[in-house]
Amino acid sequence: MLIRFLFLFSGLFFILVQSCTLSARQEEHLNEHLIKYISAHNDGRLLEVIGLTHPAVVKYYRAQGDTLFIEHFKDDSTYNKTYLGNPTYRGMKEKGKLLQRKYTVEYYSESIEINHDYVIFALSDDGGDNWFFLRDEDYRDRNIKGFKRLFD
Repeated sequence: MLIRFLFLFSGLFFILVQSCTLSARQEEHLNEHLIKYISAHNDGRLLEVIGLTHPAVVKYYRAQGDTLFIEHFKDDSTYNKTYLGNPTYRGMKEKGKLLQRKYTVEYYSESIEINHDYVIFALSDDGGDNWFFLRDEDYRDRNIKGFKRLFD
């Protein structure tokens, strides 16, 4: 009886773990896009950062006018040049083809660490073929419409 229970429990546990993971192809696409996003930010390639940001965020800030649009996506001038590094996986949620991953990254300048637990989200609407990124403040901003938030 105990062996049967353990076998059933381990099978359910395995299914639960598998349901929250990505396939090798999905993981590869996500890693490629995440590296591109972080590299574009760190190298100051503003157009590439915008291209890798979720379209709903781009549309929202574009509607605010050129000045606010550029200010939102460019480097924080308080620290001159900022960098993202050491992305750490913090969780994943999915609903159908909608996949969302939460990461913390180190956010720093040449002279100081700004935030060692800065949150970014990776979103895919097509089952993991394409990934877009959002900063925590954009993900949490309910004024930005056009994507479903799976994380509370």
